[in-house]
Amino acid sequence: MDFREYLDNQIKNKKINWESRSALIRAAGQSVNGHTNRILKNYENNFNFGTILEIKNKEIKKYFSNLPKDSFINVVGAVESINKNLPKDINISETIIYNRLKDTKFNKNNLKPQTLDNQVSKFAEYDVDISKNFLQQLENLKQPGVYIRIEETNRGSKTIRLKLREIDKSFPPNQNSIKMIKEIINGKKK
Repeated sequence: MDFREYLDNQIKNKKINWESRSALIRAAGQSVNGHTNRILKNYENNFNFGTILEIKNKEIKKYFSNLPKDSFINVVGAVESINKNLPKDINISETIIYNRLKDTKFNKNNLKPQTLDNQVSKFAEYDVDISKNFLQQLENLKQPGVYIRIEETNRGSKTIRLKLREIDKSFPPNQNSIKMIKEIINGKKK
């Protein structure tokens, strides 16, 4: 099989991740020389060269560089977005994103992971004392299939957690939230 056929076959079989150009050339049973390098140059956009970690890091750097400086990033969303740009047989997890956010070589824009704490802490309406009357109003909303309760974040803020069917949502503990939750439970709002 000639080198071009080998390359076409690798692309057809989706074997496109190689540690290096020379590793691909040698796997084809060819010598690494100017001729094989020129042939490969015509195909190289169809291949990913580098170790799997290098391929992941390249996509993470590209994603990070497109975000505004000093912003918060949704780690789950970042994973989904980056995985769309990676080959099907390579995936990243949330752990690698958290690790790269701590690494200044990757995180040149001073990005921070978005957590419930740093989302909630922006709003004073979450830093409230909950009255017995308010707790009773929440209690009155409970029914089979409806999970509703006050939860505390790591920093001590309070949120109302509502879970039913496919809804899992937090609200600030106030009267407007009670109204919205009633509408959701009654099926008027999704």
